Amino acid sequence: MMHWKLTAVLAFSLAFFAAPAVRADSDTPACCDYNGLFAGIGGGYAFEDFDGGKSGNGAYGNLRVGYRFLDFLAIEGLGEFMPHFDGRGGRYAGGETSIWSGFANLKVYPTARLTGFVQPYLLAGAGVMFGDTHDGPEHDDNGFAGRFGAGIDFFLTEHVIFTTDAAYLSPIGDASPLDQILVGGALQYRF
Repeated sequence: MMHWKLTAVLAFSLAFFAAPAVRADSDTPACCDYNGLFAGIGGGYAFEDFDGGKSGNGAYGNLRVGYRFLDFLAIEGLGEFMPHFDGRGGRYAGGETSIWSGFANLKVYPTARLTGFVQPYLLAGAGVMFGDTHDGPEHDDNGFAGRFGAGIDFFLTEHVIFTTDAAYLSPIGDASPLDQILVGGALQYRF
């Protein structure tokens, strides 16, 4: 249960570590006219924080599309797949759990006008999770979930962005045992 505190510290540090080191010039660089549509593909590593049992950690992949309305505000749709959590104890013993999820995220860039090519952000989102445990004690864990985290967008070019982030997934309902900490990144294209 202490994992959420560790995630919060990690996410906050990740979002603001690079911010003081990079400052925008008085003229806004071409990359930093942030408004517009973006899409990307990413992945990373999920650390399980399951209730009622233990599983191994696993990789995940995601697709994202969003729109940045202002220098400091964006919305994002995120679809994610976690193919393999290997059950080790409790209600997951001997099974494999795979999870599909979809989120609508709000991203806030508090230092957007100060940090130029490096854009830290905080995010909060809501969505759904569909967990399927099979090859053992079979059951479905489906429900709504919250997503909280932080990250950094690195503008590699005017259109290509590498983003890295950390997030905590906090599901409710039948999916409530499937809490996770995600650390990963994505390559995005800004149209």
